[in-house]
Amino acid sequence: MEARVFKHPLILAMALGVAATTAEAGALSEVYRLALQSDPQLKAARAISKADAEVLAQRKSTLLPDVKLTADIGYRDSNPESITDGNNNGFTVSLSQPVFRAENWFNYQAGKVLSEKASVEFSQVEQALIRRVVSAYLDVLQAQTVYETTQAEEAAFKRRLDQVQAQFEVGLIAVTDVEESKAGYDLARVNRIVAKGNLDNSYEALDRLTGTTWDSVDLLRKDYKIERISPADYQPWVKKALDNNLSLQLARMDVNVSSENRKATESRHYPTLDLVASYGDTDTGSTGDTESSFVGLNFNLPLYQGGRTSSEIRQSYQRWDASIQTQEDTKRGVIQQTRSLFRDLRTDVDSVAAREQSINSAEAALEATEAGYSVGTRNIVDVLEAERRVFEAIRDYETARYTFIRNQISFKESLGTLNPEDVQQLDSWLEQ
Repeated sequence: MEARVFKHPLILAMALGVAATTAEAGALSEVYRLALQSDPQLKAARAISKADAEVLAQRKSTLLPDVKLTADIGYRDSNPESITDGNNNGFTVSLSQPVFRAENWFNYQAGKVLSEKASVEFSQVEQALIRRVVSAYLDVLQAQTVYETTQAEEAAFKRRLDQVQAQFEVGLIAVTDVEESKAGYDLARVNRIVAKGNLDNSYEALDRLTGTTWDSVDLLRKDYKIERISPADYQPWVKKALDNNLSLQLARMDVNVSSENRKATESRHYPTLDLVASYGDTDTGSTGDTESSFVGLNFNLPLYQGGRTSSEIRQSYQRWDASIQTQEDTKRGVIQQTRSLFRDLRTDVDSVAAREQSINSAEAALEATEAGYSVGTRNIVDVLEAERRVFEAIRDYETARYTFIRNQISFKESLGTLNPEDVQQLDSWLEQ
């Protein structure tokens, strides 16, 4: 889409004023870089991911040998006197190596999925950070657009009030026109004050993300391309989302974890077999030093535990079924979201074009209304309203452009393809 050229002199002055007030604005890529270093949510997610990844080592440990050293020291005194009276010292080293423990094996398999899940969850947080940075940045741009159009609107209404006041003083118009112009100017002034407060507030989100204070940002170029996505059919995009969407990947992993947990619970009915070995040295009273060693197999078969294991198995089956249903719901949600964003992006292209045309229409209507006012066929209220519609059309046009970018970022996140290159690409369309 070609750069927007405004015909109305007040709008042109506003655009020139915007460029003049943003000589040292912050680039989107710089905001993102600082957010990567400073955002507390990302730091917390990184720590949680590392913590969750440790589950694999913990589950694996149940399959490895367990070695223990126990020691004791004491003194025995009995009446009547015994040959064991006196110092009693000793130590024992024992080893237990699981030979067959099905529950530990299935828990280990679940641990591998949980470790992988921790990595995917952090990737999801990284994508969310990109979306949060872009969204916060666009919030500033939108608030700035509103503020600058209200500034221009206030200046235009003040100029109109001065003209009407001058005409009234020489008796060309009635006092009613003066009062109407003053009311319009007062309202424009209020709107400008409110817009300035909203703009200041919008910077707070950037400050929170980066830990740095911002007072200006780069602007979106007028020639930013608003184009339809290709292919124009939503099916390929849905397929891509089903393959790569991170939320859906996590839901699938939850099903795998629940399945392994179910198998682990079922295996509690199975026997266990451990290789055990021990070596001990004991010094007991007058009997002297005694060494002992043992190597063997320990077999254990659970017979009855009051029905607890059967209850836990039924519980694990229900949780497994719940994870399957959650996966299905997530899948449907991804399909719905992808389709909706696909349609929104197509609608956004038409909306931006229509909003741009509405500026032309509003400017033409303003010129016609001014001409009518000059010859007495229109009143000052008509002129003020026509002028207000021009600024509204500009705000709506800029908002439509920002909405397209927001939906584009959300669409890529839904596809699971959002990455830092998207920040760099958008940053290339920003300028001081």
